[in-house]
Amino acid sequence: MISTLSKVTINLKNCTMKTLSLLVSLTVFVLSGFFFINDFTYSTEINHIIYSSLLIILMLICIIGILINLPMIILEKRKMRQYVYSKFAQREFKNKKFHYELETS
Repeated sequence: MISTLSKVTINLKNCTMKTLSLLVSLTVFVLSGFFFINDFTYSTEINHIIYSSLLIILMLICIIGILINLPMIILEKRKMRQYVYSKFAQREFKNKKFHYELETS
């Protein structure tokens, strides 16, 4: 059986790798978009057509990488929101209990 510590370590590594993959996809998408816009000319040379098509393929691969890792961001946002609200609710419950004990005294 896998211990709890190793499960946490595996989950942390998975989250870190997905975050790194997302950052790399976003960076490469922006850079390839920059080069595509910068070098965009109406040319019929075969070298320019191949270069432009490779940039478009690279941008499509980056979009796929972003779409694969996007649910991870949404899930982490939900987890954080649930954690914050649960801590807030616990604090409010403790305050209400304190006020109730204060009123009954």
